[in-house]
Amino acid sequence: MYLISTSKKTVLSDFADLETKSAYVHANGEQTDFQFNAQRRVFVEVDKKAGLAVMRIKENQQNAPEIQRVRKLTIDNAYSVCCAKMAPNQIAIGQSSGFVKLFDFRTAQLIHRYPANSSRSTVLCLDYNSTDEYIAVVLEDGKINICGTKTKQKIETLSFDDHSTLARFHPSKRFHMAVASYKGAVTVYDLQSKKTIFNIVDAHDAPCRDVSMCSNQPSLLVSVGYDCKINIFDIRRNKAQSSSGRLTYSHPLSTVALSECGTYFCAGNLKGELLTYDMRSTKAPLAVRSVHEGSAVTRVAFVPMPTEEQQSSSFSSSTNVTMDAEGGRAAPVDQTPSDELRKSIAASLLSTQQQLASINSLSVASPNIMATPAAVRQQRDSFCDFLDAHKPRGLDRMSTRLTTTSRRDSFDWDALHAKPVSDDQRQSVCQTGSGLSSLDSANSSAVDSLQQTLSGPLRDRSNASVDAKLKQIAETDEQTELHERSVNCSADSDKENPQMEDIEQKRRLRMLPASRNSTPHHVAATVSQAATLQLQPQQLLPKTSSNVSSVAAQNDCCLEVRKELSELRGFIEERFVHMEREFKWTVEKNKFQIFQQVANYWNEQLDNTEQTRDALGLLLRTDPFMQEFSRLQHENEILKAQIQKRENDKKS
Repeated sequence: MYLISTSKKTVLSDFADLETKSAYVHANGEQTDFQFNAQRRVFVEVDKKAGLAVMRIKENQQNAPEIQRVRKLTIDNAYSVCCAKMAPNQIAIGQSSGFVKLFDFRTAQLIHRYPANSSRSTVLCLDYNSTDEYIAVVLEDGKINICGTKTKQKIETLSFDDHSTLARFHPSKRFHMAVASYKGAVTVYDLQSKKTIFNIVDAHDAPCRDVSMCSNQPSLLVSVGYDCKINIFDIRRNKAQSSSGRLTYSHPLSTVALSECGTYFCAGNLKGELLTYDMRSTKAPLAVRSVHEGSAVTRVAFVPMPTEEQQSSSFSSSTNVTMDAEGGRAAPVDQTPSDELRKSIAASLLSTQQQLASINSLSVASPNIMATPAAVRQQRDSFCDFLDAHKPRGLDRMSTRLTTTSRRDSFDWDALHAKPVSDDQRQSVCQTGSGLSSLDSANSSAVDSLQQTLSGPLRDRSNASVDAKLKQIAETDEQTELHERSVNCSADSDKENPQMEDIEQKRRLRMLPASRNSTPHHVAATVSQAATLQLQPQQLLPKTSSNVSSVAAQNDCCLEVRKELSELRGFIEERFVHMEREFKWTVEKNKFQIFQQVANYWNEQLDNTEQTRDALGLLLRTDPFMQEFSRLQHENEILKAQIQKRENDKKS
């Protein structure tokens, strides 16, 4: 295992005896902070004066690890930095002006910028959670902003004791966040439940400077502070550690780091020393060595142990990131043998899939069957299609699962549960598709509806919407009511032909078309039923007293309908007038609110201007140049007064 520690220089040390393997000296001699990127041997350093530097750990010709600078990024007001846990090249930068910016350090492209608070406090610390969904932003005023990387907005602002100086997300629990306070408190907060699951107010008697957690032992938390104490907590027990169980050292401690296994940890102090401990026996440190020669250790971390795939990708990607110091061009990327092997496998799978598709289309296609979407479906570059090619084919070729036009790359669970179709069903479907040419024109509509019912989805089987069905029912009820009124009127006046009139009215009500029925798609309708459902021309009845009375009743109904329509029209006009008034009132209210907001904005700007003026006045009063200028101005006024006095004396 190796350690990376930073102060005025960056040092790579061996964990066993803290022997220095490699050192990178910074040109300006300033202290730097850093964080590793996405479980690779690439880390990003931040210098408050020089900007950012992308560093990596690579073996030299003697197979010894050494620190190399890959790229330098010049960003103004950079104060803190953190690297994404999942995205390979994404970093977040906190500025002294309060802004938080997301960058791609490979292309130096700005991804997003989060605005600063009204106080424009300096961003002391940043950290991504384990899934890169949230960023914890610790401000100088002690508040913590939680920003979302998907929404690109600030989600919430947390305030524990207004003295928070550091926040670290748990490496495996994406909602757990540990917070260190300048007053010595240590807190673990759950963003999902919005509850404090661990809080020790008196964890340290001096400012707590760093906390560390690991994924293999999720309940373990280690903290260090300026009180020379090392605390080892179990966050499942919300109580302080006994004083005898705390580790004590002779100098104030500034940083701590847990190993990935959770068995070892390393701490750094203000004297420049590194201390390594074994969690199984903490009576004495495993090794102590002065690595940074009297300057405080800013940050320490264990070098990640990536897999073979991560190693190859990290080193190749870091080679791509490397830029010339003068030209600024990226180094060319060489293809590895593994890439060629992937391409050959993909090409062979694609050719096999095309051959299977052509064979299936030749064996299943028939001139009598209509063109189905399965015959012209697009090719899909999924390995599940290769499995689908060997499953039983039949009626399921007409299903929407295989006739979709979009490309899919996920596993198809429907193919595992599909059942084979018998030959009888396959023959019945073929006969239904091929028999269209032999039917006459009267029965073609029924067969078309049957074909549509078999091939189309269930939601397409309805011909009319719900509103149309309700309208049809209302029309049928209205005609029934008119029929009853006419029958009652004719019974009072004359009863010569009651049976003929009832039969005629019932026949007219039955003459509704099939589309007026609320039940869609009568597939079993025969040719004789279709003929009876057609509308027949209405026959004129002889002029009798019953007919005259029915006409009078219909006229009365028409008058009532017109009266109701006029009342409805008046009600609608009244509603329109009311709505117009409401719209006018809303417009005036919006105008007033806009004017009020603009006035408030200008008042705020005026207050800011006055504050700026007062601040400049205070600065000018304490400025040496202004003091000298005021003194000279005062002496000039005195001299002018003396000269004026002498001139007056001469004249007198």
